[in-house]
Amino acid sequence: MRIYCAELNLCSGGGLRWITEYSGSSNGACWATHFHGAGTTRALAGESDIWDGDEWEGHVLHLLQAEHGAHNVQKVPAKHLGDCGLDFICLHEQLVYQCYAVQGPVDVAVRADKQKSKITTDIKKFCDPNGGAAAILNGQKIKRWILAVPLHDSKAVVEHAAKKAAEVRAKKLPYVDDDFQIIIQDRETFDADTWNHRMLLRKRIRPIVPEPTDEAVAAVSDGDQNLADNLRAKMVKRVPDPGELEDVVDDLLRVFVQSENAKDALRSMAPDAYENVVRLISERLRRLRLGSRRLVGDPLDAEIDSLKTAILAAVPNLDPGTADTIALGAVSDWLMRCPLKLD
Repeated sequence: MRIYCAELNLCSGGGLRWITEYSGSSNGACWATHFHGAGTTRALAGESDIWDGDEWEGHVLHLLQAEHGAHNVQKVPAKHLGDCGLDFICLHEQLVYQCYAVQGPVDVAVRADKQKSKITTDIKKFCDPNGGAAAILNGQKIKRWILAVPLHDSKAVVEHAAKKAAEVRAKKLPYVDDDFQIIIQDRETFDADTWNHRMLLRKRIRPIVPEPTDEAVAAVSDGDQNLADNLRAKMVKRVPDPGELEDVVDDLLRVFVQSENAKDALRSMAPDAYENVVRLISERLRRLRLGSRRLVGDPLDAEIDSLKTAILAAVPNLDPGTADTIALGAVSDWLMRCPLKLD
């Protein structure tokens, strides 16, 4: 087992609040969150249930778009005039969603109390005739008000939701259906494949890539003068001005060095992801040497975009900026070593 990364969260008093570790190998990967505080240590296996509120809301939005279709989910921004007790609307199924993530590690009873309080507070806003929901849902009949949470593990919340739903029905609001119910959904109620895909993206691999130094760039150029000469020969048609051409050559050398730095950082942080990227670049290089690539339009842009897309397909949770850096560096390398032609 290899530890790829660890996230530490400190309490205001300086004590450790929780540690999130990611370990992986060719046989798979797993996350574990360890909580520390007040003499208590607890470990949870599987996806972490600790979410920032905005992050959780964005996560739920993507899940709902996958489930209902992007054109069937309306976001209700809370920044201006509040959210009216709802975050998302799916009118085609007469559903509204409110997102809530309890902050920090808590036990079942505390989480239940917080979720019940959230229902009480936001249902009051939902029922307020001056709160905005009435205007937004004009002419609609909402059947379900759904509280979307990372973890739901108390029947007390269900009982509270049923009580509040009965109170809402008794109000006979024009935008509430006679069959109105309040339900709670957590990760187990969403499509497993969609959830796993979004969780993979949440665990984004973002290596810290040092900027290339002048010395490192000079070492590449001076180590093999043919590399810089190849760049000049291939770029001169695009950049005929000699001074500008030298700037372009220097930029390409820097991009190459930065790409190597990115791959080194990736190898230390996520060895399996590094192996996937290196394999993919090697396969693409072989195709270029065999002349199997026929690019339409600008061949340089097309190859960079194509390689970046392929890298992100192979390692979906790789930071797009890192993928871009690696792709640019690989294409610079190919220009220096001749398999990629621009004419």
